[in-house]
Amino acid sequence: MKINAKSIFLFTLGLTYSALGFSQTNAPQGLDAQMNLNRLASGATSNVRVFDNRYEGVKGSPYFLESWAPGEIEIKANNTGKTEVIKDLKLKYDVFSNLLVAVIPQSKDTLQIGTQPVISFRLDVPTGDNKLEFRRIKEARELDPALSDAFFAVLYDSQNGKATVLKRIAKKKIEANFKGPYSAGQNYDEIVDETSYYVVANGKMKKVKLNRKSLLEAFPEKADQIKSFISSQKLAMSSEADLIKAVTYYQSL
Repeated sequence: MKINAKSIFLFTLGLTYSALGFSQTNAPQGLDAQMNLNRLASGATSNVRVFDNRYEGVKGSPYFLESWAPGEIEIKANNTGKTEVIKDLKLKYDVFSNLLVAVIPQSKDTLQIGTQPVISFRLDVPTGDNKLEFRRIKEARELDPALSDAFFAVLYDSQNGKATVLKRIAKKKIEANFKGPYSAGQNYDEIVDETSYYVVANGKMKKVKLNRKSLLEAFPEKADQIKSFISSQKLAMSSEADLIKAVTYYQSL
């Protein structure tokens, strides 16, 4: 299938998700990156359709970031058991539909890619010093099967693998409700944010809130030490930064 710069395609690739246990090849760039993405398209002709402007007239944004962000995508490399990293892309993450929108470096084609073949992806966010990584988490299935294919933003990952702090950025759609002559409901569909936080430690994934009580309940075996640390550092535990500081202390114990 020929791809041109005026077309926007949706790739819903029916590839089975594999665990994050692949070895990584050298990262292809430039024309190599374009060829890799075009290869994805050529393998999914029967599943390609023109983008349908699904969000037209809907209030709110389906995207993690409204603007294009420099980024890269790690994908499965055919059936070789390896992965490829495609760099130098402009990306948007459609959180609501769990899709990536990518601009191919050389041709400037704009593509929407289903996330089934995607292992992870990274975005340069305006507020961060490093790329923000999104990846699937193997422990999520045990916590909630509905999270098996979800992507989580990695806020902190200890070098020894003892603890990881994750952010689940989700979107939900509130349907318009204007039935009946006296209805006071909203007269438009709206997409709103739903953000939640998780900690993975000792092979278990736990949902936490941005408060002290929730974190102490997540680590009952170290609750007294963490509580003392929070007090000594005067942490309000109402921000991501405080959560990361507390979990960083936990993994050092």
